[in-house]
Amino acid sequence: MNILLTSGARRIDFIGFFQEALKEAGILGNVIVADPDYNAPSLQVADRSYIIPHQTDDKYAEKILEICKEDEIEMLIPLNDWEVPKLAENKAAFDELRVKLFIPDYEVVTKVRDKGSYQELLGKIGLKAPATYFTIEEVQTCINNGDNDFPFIVKPRNGSASIGIEVVNNMEELKSAYQLAVHKIEQSPLRFDTEKDPEDNVIIQEVIEGEKYSLDIVNDLEGKYLTSLARKQLAMRGGDVDRTITSQEKPLVEIGKKIGDHFKHNGYLNTDVFYDGKDYYIIDINPRFGGGYAFSHAAGADIPAAFIALVAGKPVDFEWLTSTPDVELARYDLVTRINEGKLHQKTD
Repeated sequence: MNILLTSGARRIDFIGFFQEALKEAGILGNVIVADPDYNAPSLQVADRSYIIPHQTDDKYAEKILEICKEDEIEMLIPLNDWEVPKLAENKAAFDELRVKLFIPDYEVVTKVRDKGSYQELLGKIGLKAPATYFTIEEVQTCINNGDNDFPFIVKPRNGSASIGIEVVNNMEELKSAYQLAVHKIEQSPLRFDTEKDPEDNVIIQEVIEGEKYSLDIVNDLEGKYLTSLARKQLAMRGGDVDRTITSQEKPLVEIGKKIGDHFKHNGYLNTDVFYDGKDYYIIDINPRFGGGYAFSHAAGADIPAAFIALVAGKPVDFEWLTSTPDVELARYDLVTRINEGKLHQKTD
C-alpha cells in the first residue's frame, strides 16, 4: 500500500507514524511525501519524495494526480488547509485512480473554511460559536446597544496559520487591524482560497476567555463517526501547540460526535474549542490532520493504523481510537540534513 502525504513541511513525525503503522500491519508499501519547498524536512525521511507546485498553482492538482498514477497511491492525506479545496474539487479524478481521499467532500470543506458562518452552521446542531461581525459599523452598533464590548479579535474568514489575526482593545486598534488583515490576505495564499474580495473576507469576533482545547474528529470513509481526541492547550509557538495535556472530558467528546455525525466527513477534522467556565465555543474547524495529533499519538492513539485498516478492508482496533487522558506532553525540534539527490521534481 502506497500512501501520499502532501505538504509534509516539518512533520517528520507524521511520516514515521504511517511508516510504523504499515510495518505493524504487515503491509508492504511506501510513505511518499510531496511539498513545494525542496528543503522541507519531511522530504528527507519519506520513502520517496516529490517537489510539487504550490497549491495556488493551476497545475497543483494535475501534478498530484500524476504522482498518484505513477506510484500507485491508495491513500492520500493532505496536511495543509489550503490544498484541501483543490483536492476535494478533483475527487472524481482520484476515484478513477482508486485513491482513497481522507478529506471531506467539497461542500463540507467550503462550509468549515468560512469562519463567518459558524454561528448559523453550528447553531443548527446545538453548538456555540463566538458572536461574529462583518464590518466595523456592526461592531460600533453592538457596543452602542450594550450587546458586546472590547476586546474583539480580527481575522480572515478563511484564515489559516494565524495569518492576519489581531486582538484589539479599542476602535482605533480595530480600524488599524482591519486594514492590516485586508493587506495580509492580499499578500498570502488566502486570496486564492475564496471568491470574496479581501475587504469582504475579514470578520470581527468577540474574544472568548478561558481554557483552550484542540479537538480532533475522526470518521471512516463512509462518513461514520469513529472517535474524538481532545487536548487542553498549555502553550503555543508559531501558531502550533507546543505543550498540552490529553483529555477525554465528556462534553468535548460529545461535541466531536455531534460534528462528526452532522458533517459525515471522510477522515479528519481538527477544531479549536474554548471553554469559558460555562459554555464551549467552536473557534476553528480545519478539514485535515492537525499538527497537534502528534500529542494524542504519543498518548496511545494510532489513527494512521486505523486509516490503513480502513483502506485494506480490515477491522479497526478500538485501542487505536483512544489516547490516555491527563498525559502532559511537550514538543521539541530535531535537525535533518538536506540531500537534494533524494528529491523528484513535479514542478514543470
